[in-house]
Amino acid sequence: MLSIRPREVSAQVLIIGGGGAGLRAAIAARQAGAGVLLASKSRPGYGNNTAIAGGAFAAASGWRDPRDNPQAHLRDTVIGGRFINDQALVAAVAQGGERQVRDFESFGVSFLKEGGRIHIAHTPGHSYARHVHGENRIGTDFSLPLRAQAEKDGARLLEGVLVTRLLQREGRVVGALALDREGEPVVLTAAVTVLACGGLGQLFRHTNNAAGTTADGYALAYQAGLPLRDMEFVQFYPTALGEWGSRTLIYEAFVFNGGAVIRNRHGEDIRERHGLQDPMLFTRDRLARALMTEIMEGRATDGKLTLDLTPVPPEAMTKLAGMLPSEERERRSFPVAPTTHFAMGGVEIDPSCHTALEGLLACGEVCGGVHGANRLGGNALTECFVFGTVAGEEAAHLATRTQPLAAGEADVLREVDRLKHAASGREGQCRELRLALKQVMWEKAGIIRDEAGLRGALTEIASLREAQDGAGAADPRELVKLLELDYMLTTAEAVCRAALMRTESRGAHYRSDHPQEDNREWLQNIFVRRHQEQMELSTRPVAFTEVSPEEGG
Repeated sequence: MLSIRPREVSAQVLIIGGGGAGLRAAIAARQAGAGVLLASKSRPGYGNNTAIAGGAFAAASGWRDPRDNPQAHLRDTVIGGRFINDQALVAAVAQGGERQVRDFESFGVSFLKEGGRIHIAHTPGHSYARHVHGENRIGTDFSLPLRAQAEKDGARLLEGVLVTRLLQREGRVVGALALDREGEPVVLTAAVTVLACGGLGQLFRHTNNAAGTTADGYALAYQAGLPLRDMEFVQFYPTALGEWGSRTLIYEAFVFNGGAVIRNRHGEDIRERHGLQDPMLFTRDRLARALMTEIMEGRATDGKLTLDLTPVPPEAMTKLAGMLPSEERERRSFPVAPTTHFAMGGVEIDPSCHTALEGLLACGEVCGGVHGANRLGGNALTECFVFGTVAGEEAAHLATRTQPLAAGEADVLREVDRLKHAASGREGQCRELRLALKQVMWEKAGIIRDEAGLRGALTEIASLREAQDGAGAADPRELVKLLELDYMLTTAEAVCRAALMRTESRGAHYRSDHPQEDNREWLQNIFVRRHQEQMELSTRPVAFTEVSPEEGG
C-alpha cells in the first residue's frame, strides 16, 4: 500500500465527481474538443445525489404558462433564498434551464409526458409550473443517459478513486492526487481541473444523501486556500421515511398538488398550525422547522409526524402512486420526519464557473451562491446541468490555450507521506468517530440551532479531531473512510462557525436565540477560508442587481 512513486494519468481536462454536474461537464468538454478524464470514488451515474434525486428540474420555458420566463424564475429563487443569493449566478441558471431539456432529449433522456407533450409540474416557492420530470421520476432517468453519452463521446471514466489533494504549481491547479481501490496513489494531471464532487449530507445522523456525500469537495477547496461561502445554510427535507431519514417522500407532490395533509399525533394539520397555507410560504425550510418544532414539543409519535394521503382524490392518487415505494403503494398513511437534504453553501464561483484559483473551475452542489439561504425544489438539478455545461465548455476552451504543467515532485511526495501517516495510527476508531460527529451535528447544528449548542458542537469537533489524529487504517477501504472523516470534520467546523457568526434566522438557518430575519445587519454573505491552519471568517454585503428585499417583499 502507498507506493513511493505513484503512477500518473493525464488529460486536458480533469473532472472530479461522477454525478450530474461532473457528467454534464464531461459531455460539454468532449463536445468542445477536449480530452477528458472523469475521476469518481463511486460509480459515475449511480452512487451520487443526482442518481437518487426526485428526477425533476426547473426550466422556465413558458411552455405551460407564457408569463413564465427566466426573469420570473430568478425572482422566485432570490425570494426563496431570502435575498442573499449571487444574482448573477441565479440569472445564468434560470436562463440555461430550457437548453438542458433540448440537450437531454438528444442524449436519450425520456421525459414524463402527458398527451404527447412534456409534463410540466408546479412546485411550492415557484410562481409558475416549470418543472420537468424523467419518465420514472428518479434521478437515474438523467444520470444514466448522461453517463452513456459521456462514454459515447469518448470521455474516460476512472471510478473507485478518492481525491485527497488538489495539486498546485506556479500559482495554478495542475491536477490532483488520488487513492485507487488498492490504496495506491495516482497523480492525475490536467491543463484544467473541474471540481464537481459536492454534497455534505453524511455530516448529519439523519440524511437521504448518497453514502459518499462526505463533504470531500468543500474540504479539498478549503485546503487549497479557496473561500467557502454560505456554509451555515444546510437544507433539511421535511418528509422522509425510515429510522434515519434515508428515503424521501416528496411532500410537494402529495400535499401541494394532491391535497394530502401532514398531521401531528393529535390529528392537527401542521400546515394550518404553522400558517403555511400560502404556496409561496410552503417551502422546505419553513415546513422542516414546523415539523421539528412539533417533534421537540412532544406532538409527534416516536419522533414522527403522519403524512395522511386519505384526502387525495382517487384520480390524483393514480397519478401519484408511482412516487411511493413499490411495496407500499396501497398505504395511505406514512410516518415522516425531517432529514438532511442539500448544502446551499460551497465554493465561490463566477458565472463562468471560475474559482479564485487559476486552472480550477467548479460546478454543482460543491458551489455556493445560487440558492442563498434556502433552495427551491427542482433548482438543484438545474444548477448542476447548467453549470456543468458551462464548466465543461469553459474548461475545454481554457485547455486549448493552456500549457500543461507537471505536478511538483516534492508536493506529491509530501502528500504521499501524509497518507502514510494517516494509515499508521491505531486501528478501529474511524466508525465510532464518524457516528459521534454525525450525532453532534444533528443535535447541535441541525434544524434548530442556538449559541450554546453551536459552541458545544465546535468543542466536540475539536475533540474528535484530536482522536482522529491518532486513528489508523488496516486496509485501503478503512483509509478512505479515515480520509473522509477528515473532510467531514473540516466541513462540519466551517458549518458551525458560520452558523455561530450569523446571529439571525434566515431560510434554512434557524437560531432559536435569534429567531427573526435581520435585514438591517445580515444582508451579508459569510466566507470561511484557511489562514495559518485556522479558519478565518469574513463578511461581504449582498449585491442587489435584479431583486432586493424591498422589491421582493
